[in-house]
Amino acid sequence: MKKLPIDYKVIALRRHRYALCKIVRAAPATKSKRQSKTVVHHAPSIFCAFNEPRDRLIKFIEAIRLSVRSGCRSILIDFSKTQKLMASGTILFFAEIDRLLDLFPRLNVRSTIPLNKKASLVLQQIGFYTRIGKKVPIASCELADVINWRVAKGQNVTGEKYDVILGKYDGAITPALQQELYAGLTEAMTNAHHHAYIARRADGIASSKAYKPWWMFSQEKDGMLSVVFCDLGVGIPGSLPYSDDDGWRKWYLVLSRFGMHKLGDARLIKGAIRHSKTRTRKHNRGKGLTQIVETVLASKGSVAILQSNRGWYQIKDEKETYGDFKLSTNGTIIYWQMPLNGEARS
Repeated sequence: MKKLPIDYKVIALRRHRYALCKIVRAAPATKSKRQSKTVVHHAPSIFCAFNEPRDRLIKFIEAIRLSVRSGCRSILIDFSKTQKLMASGTILFFAEIDRLLDLFPRLNVRSTIPLNKKASLVLQQIGFYTRIGKKVPIASCELADVINWRVAKGQNVTGEKYDVILGKYDGAITPALQQELYAGLTEAMTNAHHHAYIARRADGIASSKAYKPWWMFSQEKDGMLSVVFCDLGVGIPGSLPYSDDDGWRKWYLVLSRFGMHKLGDARLIKGAIRHSKTRTRKHNRGKGLTQIVETVLASKGSVAILQSNRGWYQIKDEKETYGDFKLSTNGTIIYWQMPLNGEARS
């Protein structure tokens, strides 16, 4: 008699229970074995860095960092409740895990697979399972919003990474927007390399001065192209006191004299965009943060969001909004969204 196919959720649930049982059955760790004790971290249901679920994601990431900083070298991430992985939250999570694995070679990160099959396919598509060394049978997928994810990582200003992420969209976006997007991405890389890692990050985890990574995702869904860029530096507000940018330095000194630099990260981000000049002082290097957010002005229906530490700034339909969150990302996330085959702005 032919065997009936086993439902995906049944398989995922079995693996989830098996992973947790291995930890429960393990003998209590002595002081000398503290590093080998596995700490379980439960992932949130939604990975999003911009909207309401953001705080749960930030607390989840902070808990993982705290475990590692406290000496734990074995972590299990429980994805059983994870249902949705949005680009902004997914890149922040992936970057944080990737950074910890870079800085702590003996760190062992394991995970269960999400009971939600689509969420698991996204983790597979972005290379998360490969990064933690998890062996998961490669599943074929025809879902457009999964197979169209692209991932890149670098430490320098490299135009080649643009092709990795966006090369397939040549001809699908207007030439003006393509030119602006290229300029915005390379400016984001420049900002990460020359400015984001100018001081030690607030999480207390040390790294070499040469370690200046950035991460980039792209996703196509429902006729819209989303591009998200992330660095895990000190954030724009945190970098201002150390900046040698001509525009930033003069403006920040004036703010400091009147105590206005304590009005919140969002106001600092907004001001940094308005007063930004190229860090290299070369005319061919663009207009700094202004170049990054003005990328979307080349196409109707586009939006750009710049989030750094607790603050966020958005430009949409040539209108700007900004505000502050309670918790800090301890880094910068830049998000662009634009229509494919969209109409150029006159």
